Amino acid sequence: MSRDVDCVIPIGGKTALPRGLYFWGQILRSPLEPRAPAPFSNFNDNTVFVPASNYTSWRTIYARTLQLADKSLIISWEDYDPVPGPQQYFPIYKSDDGGATWYNFTRVYDQVNGWGLRYQPYFYTLEQKLGAYPAGTILLSGVSTPSDLSQAYIELYASTDNAKTWKFVSHIAYGAGPETVTNGDKAVWEPFFYFYNGQLICYYSDQRDPAHAQKLVTVTTKDLKTWTSPVNAVAQPDYGDRPGMATVAYIKSTGKYIMTFEYCGGPSASGCPAYYKVASSPLGFGSVDPQPIISNDSSKLIPNGSPYVVWTPKPGATDGSGIIIMNGNSREEVFVNDDSAGVNGWRAVNVGQWSAYSRSLRIISSGGKNMLLLANGGNMGCNPCTNNFVAVGVVDIPS
Repeated sequence: MSRDVDCVIPIGGKTALPRGLYFWGQILRSPLEPRAPAPFSNFNDNTVFVPASNYTSWRTIYARTLQLADKSLIISWEDYDPVPGPQQYFPIYKSDDGGATWYNFTRVYDQVNGWGLRYQPYFYTLEQKLGAYPAGTILLSGVSTPSDLSQAYIELYASTDNAKTWKFVSHIAYGAGPETVTNGDKAVWEPFFYFYNGQLICYYSDQRDPAHAQKLVTVTTKDLKTWTSPVNAVAQPDYGDRPGMATVAYIKSTGKYIMTFEYCGGPSASGCPAYYKVASSPLGFGSVDPQPIISNDSSKLIPNGSPYVVWTPKPGATDGSGIIIMNGNSREEVFVNDDSAGVNGWRAVNVGQWSAYSRSLRIISSGGKNMLLLANGGNMGCNPCTNNFVAVGVVDIPS
């Protein structure tokens, strides 16, 4: 978890503004009169939501998406609507045309704590029946914390009507607080799910262990109600190291799993460079040494901060091979590797979408073709944060 870096939204060295604002002497499109891209087409930087001028803090950040069974898309983000703390919510917008246009679909409110839902929303579709919840149930997780950040839960909500209505299911983890990134504060952050062998795994960042400023852990459940005790996935020996923001993908052609994470305090670069691990089980990362992600050309580019990883079959391949795609918030490019995930195999590929804090990736079906969906919510560190807004891009899978 690193919530104090990377304050600009670069596009070719410039700063991106919502449509309708002046930018280097040019007038961008107004969000009130959008020129939406064609349905189920390729596009970049398509505005989903521009916050009102009275939005607080980062305004918007940390966008997450999901494709539903009917191929529609939903998106949520950290939303700094200046409502009282207990009324803070995760917004959900929806697109029925491949991300070209979006509309306000629903909101998810805190149903149990009286604190509000504040940080890191994350969607997941349940692949198999688990406990009383049928396959196809939509899950939403995120951090609930009061306005004074004195304590926090990572929460689980579920929807059985395609994300329209939601019910609280369980507390995944509790942090006694404060919910800040200060070393020693008992905070919990950034849930991510993976289904494996009849159980749902939750990866999250954990500051509660006095031996580690922050580490990455896993917990599991077989009914969505009760969760196991945490097991270390990335816990470095130096107290001040802060691995965080885990995402995981299955490399189908090799039967292995890749985890990416930011490694604040890592040895390869300043800041919070992206690292990765490859293991034979999504529960086996704890015994694997981390490796840095650096482009294999002469530029030696490093995706610094809040990485995200996906795997997809290689377009046109007939041998079952695929590609690994990841990104970090310091670079517009995505970083692509083959199925071996070799440390010297990372190639930087420009996909035309501006970088953002924890820009998320998802492989979607759009117009009958697999595409890469990128979702941006903005960046941190800006003061004031007048430029953050939510945008998406849909591009061909990089080769």
